[in-house]
Amino acid sequence: MKSFIVLALCLAISAAIPLDIVEDEEGQEYLIVPLHRERREVKVGASQSGVNVGHSSSYGNGPHRVDTAVGASKSWGSHGIKPDSFGGSVSYSHTPSGSSAFAGANRAPGYGTDVSAGGRYNFAGGKNWNAGVSAGYNRHFGGPGGTGKPQASVGLGVNGRF
Repeated sequence: MKSFIVLALCLAISAAIPLDIVEDEEGQEYLIVPLHRERREVKVGASQSGVNVGHSSSYGNGPHRVDTAVGASKSWGSHGIKPDSFGGSVSYSHTPSGSSAFAGANRAPGYGTDVSAGGRYNFAGGKNWNAGVSAGYNRHFGGPGGTGKPQASVGLGVNGRF
């Protein structure tokens, strides 16, 4: 189930990005993705509890923006070289409408995996207000307590500035 969710999300993102193939003078073909802005950041941190490593990227094309992040952590007192927890997330946002979607997963070996996904669609709005519907899904898989029941939510919201 987790693999299917990740695969479906990757396919949806790759299908949404317009791609061009260009050829240079030597006949080499290149795949061109039109991006107006790209930002990458790697963070490494150490604290009293352990070490954290993370990587995040942002891609923008006009009003569309995709943000990705992956990370891992290792406690000082744990054995072995494998990380104690690791995970990643991807999110999409559309600037003029304020609509967005996200999906993510975090795994702690021996304790299970937390999976979450959600989104918001603004169906009406003006300069100082908007109305939209949102939905979310969370579930814990595996670990000592076993697989938990899925938690889902749907909401309707109206926001305004005075």
